[in-house]
Amino acid sequence: MEIDHNLKKKLEKGKNRLAEIFLRSKLVDKKYIDAFLRVPREFFVLERYVKYAYVDTPLPILKDATISAISMCLLMCQHAELDYGKTVLEIGTGSGYNAALCAEVVTNGVIQEMKQKPVCSIEIDPALYNFGRENLKKLNYLRVIDVRLGDGTQGWPEDRRFDAVIVTAAGRVIPEPLKKQLKIGGVLVMPVDLGRYDWQILLKIRRISEDSYTKTELEPVRFVPLKGRYGIKQVP
Repeated sequence: MEIDHNLKKKLEKGKNRLAEIFLRSKLVDKKYIDAFLRVPREFFVLERYVKYAYVDTPLPILKDATISAISMCLLMCQHAELDYGKTVLEIGTGSGYNAALCAEVVTNGVIQEMKQKPVCSIEIDPALYNFGRENLKKLNYLRVIDVRLGDGTQGWPEDRRFDAVIVTAAGRVIPEPLKKQLKIGGVLVMPVDLGRYDWQILLKIRRISEDSYTKTELEPVRFVPLKGRYGIKQVP
């Protein structure tokens, strides 16, 4: 995708302005804003929405999916306590933008080939999987992100534990397979429909031991429904 010079300047201006707003409001820690500045969101949206890339709002991508608002992506990273050297499992690759943000945080911006990739992402929809993976590939993020097609509610297909799990769609329960793939002390962040009004609640689950977890309700959110065996829209 080619972006003309004038639009590039406008996008850069909008990006910097948004970063200043996030800094002034103390929305999230600076390391997450630095990661935001390194990821070109304009390459993760549909071409007709490029001019809105740095408007802090969700944007449609394919089918009924969206790319989340920038502030929500950053908040999810902070709630998941992402930091340099940590590993993260993302459920719902979508456009690939959130996975790219995670990668920037956990590598501190050093996107180089790794044997075991610190970011793993699963997408259940084949069209979205191809869209997100291609976006990440063009920007070299596949060096540090492992993207798979499958039912993310059943967890990563290989035997691995993560420091953080981020679910980018709303379910009615926290899938047990995802809790089991947390390291001790690890954090899972997911929107859950608790039947309260038209909003979901963002939950933070921390694994305390092999068999015990704590749960914290964070804030009201709006996400698309989670698909999969343990999702709202169940599939085999």
